[in-house]
Amino acid sequence: MPGKPPRPLNSVSDSPPSGEDRFPSNAELLHELRLHGARPPKRELPRVSRRTRDFLLVAGVGSAAVGFVIFRLMASSDPMLTMRLALTVTALLCALLWFIFYGVMSRY
Repeated sequence: MPGKPPRPLNSVSDSPPSGEDRFPSNAELLHELRLHGARPPKRELPRVSRRTRDFLLVAGVGSAAVGFVIFRLMASSDPMLTMRLALTVTALLCALLWFIFYGVMSRY
């Protein structure tokens, strides 16, 4: 068999085969800059976390859907009774979603 084909580099820690010249990776260049006193760029923190954004989206759409369905089904009933039922179901939905997003999913 002729010589083995050169194996590709899998990570930064792999060194190139002897005699082969390559460009340094971005991680290697940033590491060298930090050795000379350059600070890493500041990352902007999001104002609202992804979990909170998802919770607000699901709770908002769910509340609108609950309100639409209840007012549609109970159009001939007392308006105050319909409003109380819609608010109660919306509050229960939001509480359940809060428990799922912040109680259950925070464990993962």
